[in-house]
Amino acid sequence: MNPSFPANFDHLVVGIRSLDEGIDQFAKLTGVKPAVGGQHQGRGTENALVSLGPGAYLEILAPQPDAQLSDTDAKLRALDRLTIVTWAVAVGNAIAAAEALNAAGFVTTPAQPCSRVTPAGERLEWTVFKLTGAAIGMAPFFIQWSESTRHPSGTAPAGCVLGRLIVREPEPDRLRAVLEALKVQGLTLGHITPAEARVEAEIRCGARRAVLTTGR
Repeated sequence: MNPSFPANFDHLVVGIRSLDEGIDQFAKLTGVKPAVGGQHQGRGTENALVSLGPGAYLEILAPQPDAQLSDTDAKLRALDRLTIVTWAVAVGNAIAAAEALNAAGFVTTPAQPCSRVTPAGERLEWTVFKLTGAAIGMAPFFIQWSESTRHPSGTAPAGCVLGRLIVREPEPDRLRAVLEALKVQGLTLGHITPAEARVEAEIRCGARRAVLTTGR
């Protein structure tokens, strides 16, 4: 990948109140059992992952039992079914990507380094940032993986692919401008339409098909 462009779809974040419930629900829907990925220290969340093919994956995100959570993550406790909470676009250089978005008229948060340790003891490191200010409701956040980190799509259970991703936005042209500023590739957006903010994803796992959405 070029140091900053093109960017590409990285992963879908699906929230639920309990990681065990999330793993069980996904396995029943698709026949593929997600693997526990680890805990986010200092955040109070934990995850399980499923590969969606090279360079893409699905993350089930849940609160750790009795953990103190931010206001945003505390909303996970109300989710009794797998619910899309956000999605991510991978960039080769977070600083250059943020500069490109700033030049296109968007405001971004400072890049934030993150990490977690897998149950096998492998350390994963990445940097994230997102849009702020007059943000787009269903805009992705942006992630740059460390060169020393193996991408989760290569280690998570295989057998699934992203069939389609539909993003609905009150002002769809602004979302298109974000994706165009980063030359996002490898992402088939079925629709970016003027409607109430909402994301819908079709996950195909062999002969099975599951449709996941944001909350209503």
